[in-house]
Amino acid sequence: MAPRQWIEGWYGAYGILGAVSSGIIPITLPLMMAQATGKLSTVGYVMGAFNLGAISSPIWGNIADKTKAFRAIFFGGLAVEAVAMAAFPLVHGLIAWFVIALIMCISTAAVATCAILMVVEFHPVKEWTPRIGWLQTFNGAGQAIGLLLAGVLVTAGYRVALWAGAALLLPAIGLGIWALRRIAMRYALDPSVTIRWLRAHGDLAPISRFARVELLGGGILRHFSIINIRSLKAFADLLPTRFGRFMASIFLLFFGIAGFFAYFPVFLHMSFHISPMVTSFDYAITAGLGVFLYPLAGRWCSRLGAGTIYLLGRIIRFAAFALMLVAIVVNAEMVRMVLAFGSFSLVILAWPLISVSATELTSELSPMKQGFAQGLYNAANAVGTVAGTYAAGAAVAYMDFKSLPIMAIAGLLLSLLIDGLPGQRKEKPVGSTVT
Repeated sequence: MAPRQWIEGWYGAYGILGAVSSGIIPITLPLMMAQATGKLSTVGYVMGAFNLGAISSPIWGNIADKTKAFRAIFFGGLAVEAVAMAAFPLVHGLIAWFVIALIMCISTAAVATCAILMVVEFHPVKEWTPRIGWLQTFNGAGQAIGLLLAGVLVTAGYRVALWAGAALLLPAIGLGIWALRRIAMRYALDPSVTIRWLRAHGDLAPISRFARVELLGGGILRHFSIINIRSLKAFADLLPTRFGRFMASIFLLFFGIAGFFAYFPVFLHMSFHISPMVTSFDYAITAGLGVFLYPLAGRWCSRLGAGTIYLLGRIIRFAAFALMLVAIVVNAEMVRMVLAFGSFSLVILAWPLISVSATELTSELSPMKQGFAQGLYNAANAVGTVAGTYAAGAAVAYMDFKSLPIMAIAGLLLSLLIDGLPGQRKEKPVGSTVT
């Protein structure tokens, strides 16, 4: 049973956001775009816009830190996302879809950034890990519920699915207003905690062992520490080091798999005749089983080393996408279905191993302050995902769906090669470190 002292009423609002932005939207938008335009490249462009909005987190962090208007930004983000979801089925044309998809993710970024800041501003440092961890768990549980809902709602029509998602955000606003008013009355802001301090000192390693989502628009940790310009300037010096190669491997990993996560409901439906409902249910159930791997991954990192677990997670994904590619060329329908389901489940189950080990390696290998290191990790993650999504849009237009597992295999292989094997990495000296 979750310790009640770490959980607050407004976490439910953030859980509903998870159901919508990481459950309903990633299933509905690709299917809707594929049907509305008949052009597979449009899916990549629209989903790329949806993911691009996450990069607005630094702006929201600065605004919230200066104005302390956490609740206004939190509720405003939910309200804008609800309006954008309701409007999306009513517009036509790539530009309109692009803009509204971008607004949806910008709204998600605003809410996610403020959610974290409301924890760190109102509570002492020693409580951050359990509180943010449970906030993240609520978001992950919301995603699982959202995936199940999406599977049912898309059978009634894509408009219905998006409008239902918009309606779900309304009680989230009400719940947040009620709960956050109580929090504001009970706790005082800590003036010593600023966004600059958080970005420099925030450490994600303990939080990484709580379950979290892996879909476009999902993942609270992406908003915890921010892409830091000072760290990016130092990256050229860091590239020959173990940490620099690790960051390059993260970029290649997310670049390779981004297309699959942008297209997967359309890909599985058109390539293997797996209905979106079955895909959503399979994802939700497998991700639910994967929750138990997070604490295990943490223990395995402590026992075997985070580098070994990071390697294992990528090897599992490499094998899964190789199986997926085989499934595309196999003629026997039943064999194709079994291979597709098996490989899809392996892709999902490998995520806890990768996410926990990668976050811990960021802390272990960094020659700079933890917040700056996590900012570089977020940069490699976010830029790789956005670039990979748009690259996948072009690749699918020319090579059809087989390009998705090929991109994933290539990205994972390059990630494995550039990072090397645990115990066989020699460090090059660095002229200076960022402090």
